[in-house]
Amino acid sequence: MDSQRERKPFPTMIDERAVEHPDKVFAIIPRTETIHDGYRDFTYGELSKAVNLMSWWIDRELGKSTSFETIAYMGIPDIRYAFLFAAALKTRRRILLPLSHNSRQAHLVLLEATDCRVVIASKELLPKWNELRPEIDGFKILMIPDLQYFLSDETTENYAFSLTWDEVKDDPIVITHTSGTTGLPKPVTYTNYMLTVFNTGDGPRIWGDIKLIVPMPPSWMLGFNFQVISPLDFGTIPILLPRDAPHPMTAEYMDKIHTSVQADGGLYIPYLLEELARNPIYLENMRNLKFISFGGAPLSRETGDVFTKFTRVQPAMGSTEVGSYGLKVADQEDWMYYNFDPATGFQFIPFQDDLCESVIVRHEYPELAKTQMVFHVFPELKVFHTQDVWKEHPTKKGLWLYCGRTDDFVKLNTLTKFNASHVEGLLMKDPRISGAIMGGDERDMPFLLLELADKGAVPPDIVVDLWPVIEKANEDLAIEIRLKQNMVLIATAEKPLQRIFKGTINRRAALEGYTTEIEELYRRRSGPCEVEAV
Repeated sequence: MDSQRERKPFPTMIDERAVEHPDKVFAIIPRTETIHDGYRDFTYGELSKAVNLMSWWIDRELGKSTSFETIAYMGIPDIRYAFLFAAALKTRRRILLPLSHNSRQAHLVLLEATDCRVVIASKELLPKWNELRPEIDGFKILMIPDLQYFLSDETTENYAFSLTWDEVKDDPIVITHTSGTTGLPKPVTYTNYMLTVFNTGDGPRIWGDIKLIVPMPPSWMLGFNFQVISPLDFGTIPILLPRDAPHPMTAEYMDKIHTSVQADGGLYIPYLLEELARNPIYLENMRNLKFISFGGAPLSRETGDVFTKFTRVQPAMGSTEVGSYGLKVADQEDWMYYNFDPATGFQFIPFQDDLCESVIVRHEYPELAKTQMVFHVFPELKVFHTQDVWKEHPTKKGLWLYCGRTDDFVKLNTLTKFNASHVEGLLMKDPRISGAIMGGDERDMPFLLLELADKGAVPPDIVVDLWPVIEKANEDLAIEIRLKQNMVLIATAEKPLQRIFKGTINRRAALEGYTTEIEELYRRRSGPCEVEAV
């Protein structure tokens, strides 16, 4: 958000726009629960009415708020997240957005940490809260009204909100949480002010006033940002998914979205772009897009170059604690590289060989430091380590190629260190392989754990069949870190590799699940090659 622009509370923005421009489009939403019925515009006039209906409903169910209490919401991914967010602000509450697939323990830890005693759900996810009994028997458990209740022609009285920006800027209003890849998830609380600095760099210019396909659910902070905050902040018009959208998303379904609604661009996870790029019809249906953005994982050069022939390709990156990474637009020939806005405080420190880790350094001047969201989350820090690893462009200083996470690098007991994610990415290009983890920390040689796309019985000779693919990956590796046939494990369908909510493999949890099998692999490695599912 422009620091010189007048800031207003989010409910005030909604109500003012509803009066001044009631027909202005806030979002494009599905007409029904199925993609076959198409889309329609959803205006600020409708949004204001829906927020008022939600505000009155909250007060009827909970009474007037006296202590800025926390309410937790789990719902199917639809526009009710926006209604509840703004209504929570109007009624002086804060909203916790847990992920529905969290473990029982994770849910209970988050509820306790945020002092939450009110849990709300759409009817489809209400059983998720009931599963936490008896621990939440004393909680208020509510089912949110159906979406059609808020979209009806029924009129309602305005729910007054007269607080100024200065009165609310430091109020805690949204709580999300870390992914829990290194343990139980931890809550991250955002104030009104923090949400106004969530999008930095060229974000407002890239995402402003465009119709954007947003396939991420609003329970993810990325999805919440583009479905709720960015529309209010700089005019993004999000295109939401119908209820029948598959998870994970498929290329076939995304093609139906491309042909059902006129979009300017979209946010995509790389695996989806790779599937779309393989189909000439799907590609043809994307030619009207002005840009394609990807995030969550690297996009292969081969795939990206397919799209640059007819549209702009732009990386997006951020985290729950940092917000957006404040990227600038780079020349299209450098689409694989990330161009960081110096105002964000990103710096790069040596990691290994020609690789660097990105860190965020707190600005010396307090007014500048206020714009760095991570130091609101961690006020005690002067430097925040992102744990992202990069390689600078060979000739263009300031452009950085993403090379993985610090924990993607495996260090053998010979002190040899290598990037496991690079090898894993090469292997997962084979359609027979749905997951790969290369490990071996503090061992004398690496191992490979593979998950097959075919979830049926594991053929006894599968490693032999896959060996040419592994040998091809070995060509890029130093001799001491090359994989050997008797160091390959195949995950069973009964114990799939654990993943985080973005669909990427949770390396730590997946390896912990196969600790016994890995130990056995090293114990018997000096014997003959044994190929079997573990």
